[in-house]
Amino acid sequence: MYNPPIRQTVSRALALSLLLFSPGSISLESDRDEAVTWNAEGNVTTRLESGLRILEMSDNVKVTQGTLEIIGDQARFEYDAESNQLLRVTVHGNPVNYQQQLDEDGSLVSGSSASVLLHREGESQETILEFTGNASIVSPDTEMHCAAIVYLADSNLIREATGPCQGSLTPNSN
Repeated sequence: MYNPPIRQTVSRALALSLLLFSPGSISLESDRDEAVTWNAEGNVTTRLESGLRILEMSDNVKVTQGTLEIIGDQARFEYDAESNQLLRVTVHGNPVNYQQQLDEDGSLVSGSSASVLLHREGESQETILEFTGNASIVSPDTEMHCAAIVYLADSNLIREATGPCQGSLTPNSN
């Protein structure tokens, strides 16, 4: 008789139905209006490549935007060379750590993975964080560990998770 493994891949429908974080919690709206800043202890290089201005840095890199903070070993910023608009930031580390304040009460969401891609998407310019490689997200009422997680930071919502996954959801006490 076949016994399936305890850790199985979570289907997309199940993941999306279970992964809503606390409905009242969204990231601080003011974070979106802040500049993306960085610092690094190692070398920083820039170059032009296929219409992009690429900025790469190493050694204890810290990327911030308001209360959003990503810390890793290396980072790559990609800007549109013509408009100078930031298109994406990719941070690699062992691991990369993420943290952001959810609301004025100081509640935090945190995460980690081997790499994090930060970018904006759609007309609303939603802040997207793509965690890849041993990914985890923890909020005051939810914890999830998967191979990869796509997190909508402005909405505090996991849009997609690639298994195998495991986690917990604490019922809302309202």
